[in-house]
Amino acid sequence: MIRFEQVSVTYEDAAAPALHGVDLTVPEGELCLLVGPSGVGKSTLLGTVSGLVPHFTGGTLHGRVTVDGRDTRTHRPRELADVVGSVGQDPLAHFVTDTVEDELAYGMESVGLPRT
Repeated sequence: MIRFEQVSVTYEDAAAPALHGVDLTVPEGELCLLVGPSGVGKSTLLGTVSGLVPHFTGGTLHGRVTVDGRDTRTHRPRELADVVGSVGQDPLAHFVTDTVEDELAYGMESVGLPRT
């Protein structure tokens, strides 16, 4: 389950928060579609789920985001990688290998799973 509790994110020098007062629960197994025009906070919202916001992107996170019971403020992205993944709107820009098998293996190796 993914839970947002009064989540706001503000980036340094921004005129307004990228997110403000988000309250949302996505139950386990639920398919959720996030749509909207550029600049409305979609990437920021997804970044809070993976822990990239604020650990790597900066900004100030207020409120609480939990994924499978883990608070993203206290769990870095590598500690969430076993339950969180994302593919951007241009997947070819994100893949690091040439085959699906190698791409899947890369992700599993990244979280320390042994080869079988």
